[in-house]
Amino acid sequence: MSENNEETTTIGARLKAARTAKGLTIDDLQQITKIQKRYLIAIEDEQFDKLPGDFYVRAFVKQYAETVDLDGNALLEEYRDQLPSVHTETIVENVDEVQPTRVASRGQPASPASRVRNYLPTIIVTAIVVLILLFIWFMAVRTHAGSSSSTSADSSSVQVSSSKKQSSSSKASSSAKSSSKASSAKEQTIKANGSSDTAYTLTNGADKNKVVIKSTKAAWTSVTTNGTQTWQGTLKADGSHTLTLPSNATTVKFQFGNATATTVTINGKAFNFNPKNSTSQVRTITLTIK
Repeated sequence: MSENNEETTTIGARLKAARTAKGLTIDDLQQITKIQKRYLIAIEDEQFDKLPGDFYVRAFVKQYAETVDLDGNALLEEYRDQLPSVHTETIVENVDEVQPTRVASRGQPASPASRVRNYLPTIIVTAIVVLILLFIWFMAVRTHAGSSSSTSADSSSVQVSSSKKQSSSSKASSSAKSSSKASSAKEQTIKANGSSDTAYTLTNGADKNKVVIKSTKAAWTSVTTNGTQTWQGTLKADGSHTLTLPSNATTVKFQFGNATATTVTINGKAFNFNPKNSTSQVRTITLTIK
């Protein structure tokens, strides 16, 4: 009995117990956190020397803890004697910011061609500003000349011009009303494809649909547009992420690692991707845009 108590007081055993209680396997955890499986196993076995560095030990432990609904900061403080120390502790909020396999690029002397490329955006912006200023100057001169000639027109021409402006204004007002009625008739809708609770269709959306993903707990989410991953990451508790889908988007796949703690809005309207109140945490939802 004493041996069991001693085992569960270690950080590795506590994390493993929390993972098991949530019904997650090591492979599930790897998919949600994007931390390599061998590092997750090393954390549970407390073989911290197998991780790429002391910083990543604390970062990965915190990420692991929040994914299994433990307080990452409190856990690090409680087991600080069992973990390697670092000079500056950094809270990692998104697994995309911690990639142990990424090698820092080494600085190399810039070549003349590289220096030209660095200044090229500034040159282009300056040229555009100059062109805009020249255009404004040209329009000001043209307007001044036009106003000078208009002062010599007789009263009849002024009346004709006024009537034309009124006619143009009424036409513009009528066109605006028609446009307003047409736009109000097209209301965005998201409906399930038949009885499916994993496939939906969006109609009358925007040219570039704005998607906001929020979570009440630590939750990993992936968004893939037309077969290409648009964004993926892990939100912390009460976190959110906003992204804009490209105008040519026809199919969007959402993968949720903690679906019950995640909400999605599209163009400011809620996307109820769980109408049957499924308790499954790991879910894949497909949205077709028409």
